[in-house]
Amino acid sequence: MKKFSTIALLLLLGGTTLWIVSCSKKDKDINEVSGIAADDNIAENSFIDLKDAGDQAGTMATMKGYKKSKDSCMHVKLVSYDSITKKGKLVVDFGETDCVCKDGKTRRGKIDIEYKGANGLEGSEIIYTPDNYFVNTYGVSGTKTVKYIDKFTLSIKVEKGVITKSDGSTITWSTDRVRKMIAGYDTPLNAFDDTYEITGVSSGMNSSKSHMFTILSPLVKSTGCQWIKSGRLKIEREGRKDALIDFGDGTCDDKGKLTVGSWTKDITLKKW
Repeated sequence: MKKFSTIALLLLLGGTTLWIVSCSKKDKDINEVSGIAADDNIAENSFIDLKDAGDQAGTMATMKGYKKSKDSCMHVKLVSYDSITKKGKLVVDFGETDCVCKDGKTRRGKIDIEYKGANGLEGSEIIYTPDNYFVNTYGVSGTKTVKYIDKFTLSIKVEKGVITKSDGSTITWSTDRVRKMIAGYDTPLNAFDDTYEITGVSSGMNSSKSHMFTILSPLVKSTGCQWIKSGRLKIEREGRKDALIDFGDGTCDDKGKLTVGSWTKDITLKKW
């Protein structure tokens, strides 16, 4: 499978404040949806970072690259590795004080990474577990598991996720999604013709209430387009009406619609 961030596409589920380009008497609903999406985006980014940090440390399922990191912030320790079963464990250690990494992010703490099976092989898994880990002031705890359903399909799960903000408030978060490559797999040297479908759910709770994101019809994203091209997403809010996001008919543009109850607004989609 071509190199591609495991769930980076779902960053587009956050940043709702950038979807909305006009104001109306429905601002209360819009602002609440925006706040929920912003927290979902923080959680999404924080768990995407676990894979990003592991990749930058040179950690691959073959274990051949784990010593190749040239980032002085990262110290990688191989705990175990079996060349026959392709199972292994390692620790990426950023130290106990904040360190600005080569990608510009500030990190401290550790990430434990466990590999089960060869990279891309059906049934193989990579499990990320943060240990007193912080990225850009956000504390991250929980477990993220990436599993190959087949060569072109990944299952991504986050369990017992908790993001702690600098003010001490928390976001609890979990996700169970599937990302499938539906085009571009026969042109491995061209990353710009890849197209993916994302399905599944995420749920969480911020300081005020709980929420759930459910993909009603697959979100379709092509690497050659800056926006999600089609799909429908439902945002359920505790004590409030559901919000529905329609990403369009497959055209590569920034047009979408937000529906809450009986009203619908045109919105501008966030670039990815």
